[in-house]
Amino acid sequence: MKVLVTGADGFVGEHLVEELLATGHEVAASTLTLPPTRDTLSLDQLAAADWKAADVRDHDALYRLISAVRPDQIYHLAGFASGALARAQAAQAVDVNVGGTVNLCEAVVAVRDEFPGFDPRIFVMGSGDSYGDAAREDVPLTEEMGLRPVSAYGLSKAAQELAAHTYRRARDLRVLVVRSFNLVGPGQASHFVVPDFCTQVAKIVCGRSREQVLHVGNLDVERDFTDVRDGVQAFRMVMELEQPAAAYNVATGRSIAIRQILDWILDEAGVKAEIISDPSRCRHGEIARIRGDAGRLRDETGWIPKRDIEASVREVYRWVARRYECRQSAAETVGESVRQ
Repeated sequence: MKVLVTGADGFVGEHLVEELLATGHEVAASTLTLPPTRDTLSLDQLAAADWKAADVRDHDALYRLISAVRPDQIYHLAGFASGALARAQAAQAVDVNVGGTVNLCEAVVAVRDEFPGFDPRIFVMGSGDSYGDAAREDVPLTEEMGLRPVSAYGLSKAAQELAAHTYRRARDLRVLVVRSFNLVGPGQASHFVVPDFCTQVAKIVCGRSREQVLHVGNLDVERDFTDVRDGVQAFRMVMELEQPAAAYNVATGRSIAIRQILDWILDEAGVKAEIISDPSRCRHGEIARIRGDAGRLRDETGWIPKRDIEASVREVYRWVARRYECRQSAAETVGESVRQ
């Protein structure tokens, strides 16, 4: 099956490309620029995909891409994926997440009009953050609950989902949305909580931090974490359904305190550190506990998460530590400082 993935060089995109290639798909991988800006995929995986450049903010570029590939499936992952970045650039997050989705849908409609029979299934990457205030009821969140975002990121993803469903109803596009809760795994950028903690701890271990101090936000909040490799398997399984629903949650149904995440990382590194609460890392109106109900996904696909989250977190630390040490060694070799 021919598949197009937008945002293919992002954290989730890379793992999705790997999953699709491993299951026999022909993958066209779209990024903002070429070559891909990230480097966690192996050379074999990079070579196996057909890499293309397209900005989702550019309708004409998307039209040319989709017209050239004419995929059976489109996984739309391109956009803002970080709450921290969306908070700092709220208007841009809405522009990219919503506008990019509208451009994609419009491009599909235009290509469909030109090539009768072209009717790809479209996956839109939603987020558990879209539920927002609904999580204050402290029950597992189901797809039937209303979207009541309380953050710039949640707003951008809820509006993106509304746009996608509008095209499903108004233009008969075969669109589905997957509301993924917190994903974790190797390759995630350091502005997410797990790799952020891992990076701070790795600096201590490598002797690059002057003090054994960690700067943290609210450690008492609880979030629902899924290993990204389990997550992308769920994405693929949903897209293979004959008659999928309009929306699915990807979650474990179990919430884990951020404090527990940090304890696992410190234990894996074998160090102790002073913990300092940084107000700039705390979010206004933060919800104490969030967990999703993936019953619909489980019932329709048989999907269950296979990887233990503690093991995943420990793996992320080892991944960060290895890369940090490699950068340190290379920088020392050429007499340059390490850029973090």
